[in-house]
Amino acid sequence: MLAWSAPLITAQPMTHTAYQTLDLRHSPRAQAYAFYRQAERPRWGLTFAVDLGPLLACLPAWRADLPGLTPFVAYHHAILRAANAVPALRQRLTPDGVVQWHSVDATPTVLRDDESYAVARLVYAERLDDFVAPAMAAVARARQPDAPWGVRTEQSGELHMTTLPGVTFTHFTHARRGGFDDATPSVALGRFERDGQRVCMPVNLEVHHALVDGLHVGRFVEALQALLAEPQGLR
Repeated sequence: MLAWSAPLITAQPMTHTAYQTLDLRHSPRAQAYAFYRQAERPRWGLTFAVDLGPLLACLPAWRADLPGLTPFVAYHHAILRAANAVPALRQRLTPDGVVQWHSVDATPTVLRDDESYAVARLVYAERLDDFVAPAMAAVARARQPDAPWGVRTEQSGELHMTTLPGVTFTHFTHARRGGFDDATPSVALGRFERDGQRVCMPVNLEVHHALVDGLHVGRFVEALQALLAEPQGLR
């Protein structure tokens, strides 16, 4: 949970979910919000490793109920569960202020057979059992050569995500378009590395400092590590 509670001004439906409009100018983070909103380079991030071993060990048994379940879909669900548990990671900037989405989806890049890529939208569901089938269908659609590219320029409640399964990294720089930055967090995921019983994967998270501090990122990391350590809780 955040250390402050911003007042709700309005609530509006948008696509798959809804958002609340917040006024951070009168919150305990007002000074940080004002300072970093005007900063030239307000983004910051870090890279950390997670252990996927317990999650991967569960997948063979889970496939009896969830046919075709892949590690890709499973760990994206865990990341979404952790991110949605931290309100700051659901907040976005608008030209007029700040909105907080009730939930956010994942929009990972998906490699196609012709070595191009598209973006799939994995719609958030709290339970893995409800998440898997729509997510796998979205990935399959994105892989089709004639499917829409899937990149959106307007905010619709998501995390921007990419996977580099052939690369282990300790640092990652995300591409940025010019113009207004709506503060959507970006996540990059790397190659699995086995270390005894551990299966480590690098996770890079980049956020906008007007909305997200180290406290919030720490809560996300702790939540993700806890879910991956006891993955039965995902179901």
